[in-house]
Amino acid sequence: MSQVCWVCGSDRLTLVKKGSLPARLTAEHFKITDSAYGSTADIFQCKECGFRQAGSLSEVLGFYAEMADEAYEQTRGARSMQAQMLLRTVANYCSHGRLLDVGAGSGILVSEALKKGFEAEGIEPSGPLSALAIARGLPVYEGVLPSRAIRGTFDVVTVVDVIEHVSDPVGLMRNVREMLAPEGIAIVVTPDVASVMACLMGWRWWHYRIAHIGYFDRYTLVRALRAAGIEPISIIRPSWYFPASYLLERGLTYLPKALRFTPPRSLEKLIVPLNLFDSLLVVAKRQ
Repeated sequence: MSQVCWVCGSDRLTLVKKGSLPARLTAEHFKITDSAYGSTADIFQCKECGFRQAGSLSEVLGFYAEMADEAYEQTRGARSMQAQMLLRTVANYCSHGRLLDVGAGSGILVSEALKKGFEAEGIEPSGPLSALAIARGLPVYEGVLPSRAIRGTFDVVTVVDVIEHVSDPVGLMRNVREMLAPEGIAIVVTPDVASVMACLMGWRWWHYRIAHIGYFDRYTLVRALRAAGIEPISIIRPSWYFPASYLLERGLTYLPKALRFTPPRSLEKLIVPLNLFDSLLVVAKRQ
């Protein structure tokens, strides 16, 4: 299959991981909380820039439109804490104004931004998830950028764990750039395929999943942003927040099935901050 690199456009790609897809893909395989770690399509690596991509899964929007994820909503408390952490980073650059969350899910970050005084709204491709946000009275629209529902420019545009799900990351970020006010900032978060943890875990790393079709490191992410007309001004490694039961359940997936067990429900209320230093958070502005 002929393909070009989604970041630099080179046609010098080589197969580095043979895929292990199920016979029939469904929206279920694209859930945010999917735990089939290591299951991917064929992954190719660009010999020019090093970017890794699952080129055979370039058309995935239809799966996201139908994707529902009950487990995602069950971890809303921990994800709200995560959103608060991201907004503390935003506050270092912008403390008020218009905020757009791209890939807003059920509106968790939008909800927290509204509490902070932002005029916040979001856009989300999943019909079921955007419907949950709307049911909570949150301004989250179903769809992707560009969208007629999203008007004007924004002081902050957040793109959290989204860019690894698309086959045109530069195009996505060009659309984000168009939504930025002249002095606005973009917050981009994605897994780091060159992190120590990714290297130690190899193909069993938890971010090797069917839904992740692009794999960035610091160099390829910066290159993609600059190609879109966006200049990074800060790069950090964010912490994450998880229910202890969620962490234990995910850890158990690496054990033989005979050794797995259901975590006690008492652990659901215990929220654990965790930083494995395998994600990148980039703050960027228009060039």
